[in-house]
Amino acid sequence: MRDQAWLKVLDLVCNKLGADDARVEIGGRPPEDPRLVWSDLEDGRRLVVVYRTPPEQRELLEARLSSLLESFRETLAIPTEPPARVGNNQARRELDHALATLTERTGAETAWIIDVHSPVLWGSSEPHDAELDFDVLAESARADRMLNEKSLSWAELISASPAEHYARLEQAGFGGGALRLVQDVLIVLRELSEHGGLAAAGRRLRSARALVEIRERAARERELTRTELRGPIIQCFAHSIANQYQLVLVFDETYSPLHAAGNVQRALPYIEHLLLSLPPVDPSAGAAQRAKVIRLPRR
Repeated sequence: MRDQAWLKVLDLVCNKLGADDARVEIGGRPPEDPRLVWSDLEDGRRLVVVYRTPPEQRELLEARLSSLLESFRETLAIPTEPPARVGNNQARRELDHALATLTERTGAETAWIIDVHSPVLWGSSEPHDAELDFDVLAESARADRMLNEKSLSWAELISASPAEHYARLEQAGFGGGALRLVQDVLIVLRELSEHGGLAAAGRRLRSARALVEIRERAARERELTRTELRGPIIQCFAHSIANQYQLVLVFDETYSPLHAAGNVQRALPYIEHLLLSLPPVDPSAGAAQRAKVIRLPRR
């Protein structure tokens, strides 16, 4: 719905209900202020009407608000038909922004949408280059496991010179393909740390561990809808979309699954809508792009 249309609806609600102001919210807890009257919208948002003082006949106002919203239901709701396709860059920016907003509301450090059957990363709250896909993240997770088995830390390798980190890896028994893999991942993590400090490298590793684990679980359990992981290595919450995708929230500390689930449920209709607005990927493109958006069935 366009902004101008929203503004007209909000003005009409204020006039009809004699309110001081009105707004639309997404996520968070329901309002507790006695000066507010609100009603849920179908796409997980809520319309909140503001009064200067707590209104009398609250139940009557709530009923009138619900009646008004019912008359605008088709205008306010996110469409259930496949949405019109938009430019690839615009659609991905909107989806990434929605994921970034979800991280703010849940306290997650990153949010991702992965494809169970291809290496495509459909959305991410974390800025990254176009070459990043699930296979690259899987290599990072694999290198991370190997490093942990040798009791080495990425921080000490990142801070060491190339000659020093090579010597440490050789001393720990790395050689051949394992050595090349760790060095390749180290190059990426060092570049991330140069721009965002060690915290940026840590986010990438935590995301890689979580996404690989969720992808493996989704491959084993085809009906997997929701996953909560709260272990010493992985802290994440995941929810399936159309049995094809997984929306994954990655945390850097203990989190509340209840809080995460509530915010995901409210944001999911909008995120699904944006996901389905992505244009099909050219099947003649590279291996990381051989995927397509699976249209959700009509509800």
